Amino acid sequence: MFQKRTLFERLKNPEGTTARTLEEDTNAQVRSILRNLARILNARVGQAPAQMDFGIPSPSEIAQGYPESLTTMQKTIRKSIERYEPRLKDVQVLQIESDDIRLAVRFQVSARLATSKEGRHVSFDTLMDPSGHVNLNA
Repeated sequence: MFQKRTLFERLKNPEGTTARTLEEDTNAQVRSILRNLARILNARVGQAPAQMDFGIPSPSEIAQGYPESLTTMQKTIRKSIERYEPRLKDVQVLQIESDDIRLAVRFQVSARLATSKEGRHVSFDTLMDPSGHVNLNA
């Protein structure tokens, strides 16, 4: 069975903050997934020498092929999540129109928790600002 915390979270704080339990704390798991997705989506392809496909393309690549590049970015985000976040399954990424912030790109990520007994559905909103930084909200 998958752990509630990532390996790095367990190494950083091996004792944990709570006692072990057989109950599933999906809220803590979702927070951990959000942190991992932030790492994945804020990394750029080619920055991680050990895993050259880790991350997503830079915003300049989106701008060059706009608007066709948005479809490519959706697929890239979905594939990155499927590969580097095994606690999520049935991942879908949809582009959301955003008029409130100029030059920002929004995507909604929806998936099911692979570790949840009932397959709990989760959804995250992502906002990529003009500098390329991705913010996530549950």
